[in-house]
Amino acid sequence: MRHVCSLTIISVVLATSSVWAQESSAEQESLCVVVPIFHCVQHLEGGSALGHFGYDLKCSDDVGTETEVYIDIDENNLFSTEQKDRGQPKVFIAGKHIDEFEVDFSRAEVNAGSDIRWSVKGQAAVVDFSRTKDNYLDCSSM
Repeated sequence: MRHVCSLTIISVVLATSSVWAQESSAEQESLCVVVPIFHCVQHLEGGSALGHFGYDLKCSDDVGTETEVYIDIDENNLFSTEQKDRGQPKVFIAGKHIDEFEVDFSRAEVNAGSDIRWSVKGQAAVVDFSRTKDNYLDCSSM
């Protein structure tokens, strides 16, 4: 009978630890904000473009500097185009990350004149192709 009680206690401790770990991760995510960043666009031959993106994971002081937040590709992490997954990260590491990934934009997307947004939990980086020809947002010569 003593062994059965021990196994029950161990099972309860393990289950509680697992729930605590899930709550801890969700709590960290709620204490952090991912700010998507659009850096610049390279205009390519043929009219297509290559957009350069990064992010800044800002967390409260309670969380720490080694924090990682996972946000799957869904309504909380997507592009405003038909193609929602364009290679954006799912794991975000605390701090500012410049030029973390690139997105190919077709000639049709560039010429459409509409904004393309990368949204992460309500924060967005906007690519406005009507403004990407100025020196600040055009990184074609880099």
